Amino acid sequence: MESKFTLEHHNGQYTVERSQDRWYITLGPKAITSLDGVPGENEATLHARIRAWLEDHPEMPDSPDIVFGGG
Repeated sequence: MESKFTLEHHNGQYTVERSQDRWYITLGPKAITSLDGVPGENEATLHARIRAWLEDHPEMPDSPDIVFGGG
């Protein structure tokens, strides 16, 4: 599985990037969330887990900007 990819969800293109033990999800420069990395998780399962999180938190793309790095 790639360590960085784009995921489309409800007309948004989210960037998903892996660090050592987490997946970071951003929309443009805006931090949306991070999820724990799961050893052995396949791409389809990860995509489903991210989409489920986004469905459970529909307010995130419209909430005040949070930018990684204190931006």
